[in-house]
Amino acid sequence: MKAYIALFRQQFLSRLQYRAAFWSQVVTSIFWAYVHTAIIAMFYRFGSGTASLTLRQAIAFIWLKEIAFTLLPGIGMNMDVWSRICKGEVAYDLVRPLDLYGHWYFSELSARIAPFITAFAPLLLAALITPGELGLRLTTAPLSFLAGLFTLTTGVLFSCAVTCLSYAMCMDVRVGHAPANMFLLVVQVLAGSILPLQLWPDSMQRFLAMQPFAGLMDLPLRFMVGSAALSELPRVLMTQAVWGALIVLLGRFWIGRNLKRLIVQGG
Repeated sequence: MKAYIALFRQQFLSRLQYRAAFWSQVVTSIFWAYVHTAIIAMFYRFGSGTASLTLRQAIAFIWLKEIAFTLLPGIGMNMDVWSRICKGEVAYDLVRPLDLYGHWYFSELSARIAPFITAFAPLLLAALITPGELGLRLTTAPLSFLAGLFTLTTGVLFSCAVTCLSYAMCMDVRVGHAPANMFLLVVQVLAGSILPLQLWPDSMQRFLAMQPFAGLMDLPLRFMVGSAALSELPRVLMTQAVWGALIVLLGRFWIGRNLKRLIVQGG
């Protein structure tokens, strides 16, 4: 574990050095939060339908989603690994005396946590000082908010496993780069990055409840905005654990199978 911790620390510190990228990320997140909250407010004000979220809960969800956006797979991912796979330079990773899956997993974990920590304070400040109904106004019980933080943390571990699965897809010549990118995009949508899953059509709610990727962001944020009861916590944790274990096993198996077919040429 010392090697993985050192790798995590190195990748984490390197992510904190790019100030221009940090501020561009913060400004972009604040801009899209304003756009999304304004659109949601218009639908609530002039729409004729009903929703399982109140306007305040929906606005809070949008702000919290922007704060936690970098925790999703495919957002700010470690492009060095992706580039080495696409260029055929993955042999450099095989030389290291580390498990390849563990190496990529911890590298991706640092890529998720570093931008989240650095952008957390300015995004939260922008959400709190926004006046009127478009600002972040939480009235959730402390235990529910802590449940949301805990499930969001376990969701990060799940997110890294999903990213490693995309690496396995990219390594497989029968799948390749484009389908792996599409897979990450679908995961982001099903995690609630575009619209809270509770605002999707009623006919899709059963499917959305069964699919694995709601545990990445949507289900944890429901606790924070107060739309999910604390009694739902065991079910959410079980969903994350079961699907996360299955995706880890699938990713390890797929990467191992790709390595058996790997041919390294040149020198």
